[in-house]
Amino acid sequence: GAEKALFRALKTRSKTPKYGLLYHSTYIGRAGLKNKGRISRYLANKCSIASRSTASL
Repeated sequence: GAEKALFRALKTRSKTPKYGLLYHSTYIGRAGLKNKGRISRYLANKCSIASRSTASL
């Protein structure tokens, strides 16, 4: 997804996307502006851990 978005931005000569789906979710939207990046990284890390533990079962 991120690679596709990057190449689409380069092809159309527009700005490259800075954030992904998690950053624009309602859960992150309720956080303060200062903490949005930190909380989205935290949530992405927890999703990664959950998917790894599920895959190992």
